[in-house]
Amino acid sequence: MTAVPSAYGSGVQLICDTCGDVAATDGCGLHDADVVYVAVTAIGWSGSAFARGPHRCPSCPPSAPRRTQKPARVVTDRVDVELRPAAAVVRVRGDLDLDVAPGLRAALERAMAARTHVVVDLSGAGVIDAVGLGALVRARNAVRRRHGELLLAGPSRFVQTVLRTMRLHTAFRSFGTVEQAVAAAHRPSPRLALAGTTS
Repeated sequence: MTAVPSAYGSGVQLICDTCGDVAATDGCGLHDADVVYVAVTAIGWSGSAFARGPHRCPSCPPSAPRRTQKPARVVTDRVDVELRPAAAVVRVRGDLDLDVAPGLRAALERAMAARTHVVVDLSGAGVIDAVGLGALVRARNAVRRRHGELLLAGPSRFVQTVLRTMRLHTAFRSFGTVEQAVAAAHRPSPRLALAGTTS
């Protein structure tokens, strides 16, 4: 356990997995004792949205060896891009974590350069951490600036919970399968259609 919710109130004690430093925060109004994402990011830490970790304090460089885990590595073989006529499909195999984030960002850049709409296939991803979530949000904003949309396919219950906790569940249209998301890519979301109208 690397983030320990207080038994009283909404306080959270955070333990850095790299250097062992301990920090405490008020929990930022969290109602679910297992979810610590808001508390972690409020004090500049990075890591899992949930209490089981891992978490890292801002003073620890990314290259520092972790006490209890293998050093971070750049993973590219867990992400690939498939170009379809209606959208680019970015497939992620495995968790959206610190290791896969550089490969994910590169794949999203390739996808955005090739197609207006991007579908991220999360059916193979069990969990997501702050770095992975940040990559999706940045890509979503970049796609919208190009008048496209980033859609999610097959997000796990964990990913859906994180999106809802961060109030991002309305920022992404989610579908059960890649085929459903690709089919919807050329049909704009009602929210986007309303946002584009002028009175």
